[in-house]
Amino acid sequence: MKLLFAFLPFLALPLLAERQPLVFDINWVNPPAAKPAGVQHLVLRSASMQRDVGYNVYLPPEYESSGKRYPVIYWLHGAGGNESSTLWVAEEYQKAIAAGLTESAILVFPNGGRRTEYRDWKPQNVMPETMIIRELIPHIDATFRTIATPAGRSLEGMSMGANGALKLAFKYPELFHSVVAYAGSYKRLPLDGYFPGISVEQQAWIAKLQQWWSADDDVFELAHHNSARLGELRIRLVIGSKDVAFEDSEALHPWLRARGIPHEYEILLGVSHDTKAYYARSGAHGFRFHF
Repeated sequence: MKLLFAFLPFLALPLLAERQPLVFDINWVNPPAAKPAGVQHLVLRSASMQRDVGYNVYLPPEYESSGKRYPVIYWLHGAGGNESSTLWVAEEYQKAIAAGLTESAILVFPNGGRRTEYRDWKPQNVMPETMIIRELIPHIDATFRTIATPAGRSLEGMSMGANGALKLAFKYPELFHSVVAYAGSYKRLPLDGYFPGISVEQQAWIAKLQQWWSADDDVFELAHHNSARLGELRIRLVIGSKDVAFEDSEALHPWLRARGIPHEYEILLGVSHDTKAYYARSGAHGFRFHF
């Protein structure tokens, strides 16, 4: 009842003409100041946006000599990030390989654009969904020795990146084997008191973003309408008990369960919205989950 009541305010969303326009501030190419071992920064020419978009690729140490094909994990950054903002995840992955906790894989860090929610915004020529699904994934499969099937392709992300990872996995389940979402910002509701302590400027952005809610980009709606297609997709949700997005995961978990969608759900006691804390507590398990 509480969840249904929370969704009702969207029936009163402003008409299209009354919506506040969104203006994105995005640097699409961001080479890292320092690259972890095995990481290279590259540029893709996006046909959909007619601009260069940066991305990073981590290759396991034996990649050049092995001749093998490798699974790929696409790691999606948060709202304020870019392709180079969380490359330490590649170091964590390498540690997990060295410790025998997971198998070798290629990691790809796309630039999904600052605050885009990994949605296409055609009037602003901001097209991260099309870029990742239609351009980057085929480009990675053509450029590197990947397992270029759904069995070799996974998604992972934090915050906005978790929301984006789930959205893309739920919208295109035939493309992916698994998805791991940390502290996803899934909420599509009025945000009074949401993310306490964030800046006035961030609050204003969230308020604008709400006006552009779309069922095609909402993980609740996608899970509901595509539930019959999600049976083969491995899904893992992780949330900290002190995370500002805790209520989002607490709503999504029973939503998936009620629709018979198999998934793992883990609550990390005492963890706030801190990416490194998530990986210290649950990162290795998440890496293993993909395989």
